[in-house]
Amino acid sequence: MNFLRIYLGESDHCGHEPVYKHIVKLCYEHGLKGVTVLKGVMGFGEKHHVHRVDFLTLSEDLPIVIEVVDENEKIRKLIEEIKKCNFDGLVVYWDVSTLRIKKEAL
Repeated sequence: MNFLRIYLGESDHCGHEPVYKHIVKLCYEHGLKGVTVLKGVMGFGEKHHVHRVDFLTLSEDLPIVIEVVDENEKIRKLIEEIKKCNFDGLVVYWDVSTLRIKKEAL
């Protein structure tokens, strides 16, 4: 299994849609088991421009993190599709061991 994490900004687009929405669609279309999109409240990247939300500042480019855990081959194919999007971001992935925990029936 691979764990994939993608760091990008809320305002990044691929064509006419936000990159994070495009990546979720790709995950669905490629049959990945699931994807989670997390919206940050503060962060900065390589350019050291701080993005944050507070009372006086409403950033229109908050940090977004996308996480996917799936089979190595599916993750590698997804990465090839993500490379086609033109955005400033960071994609990291690594091998993981997984343990699925299920709620017991009463």
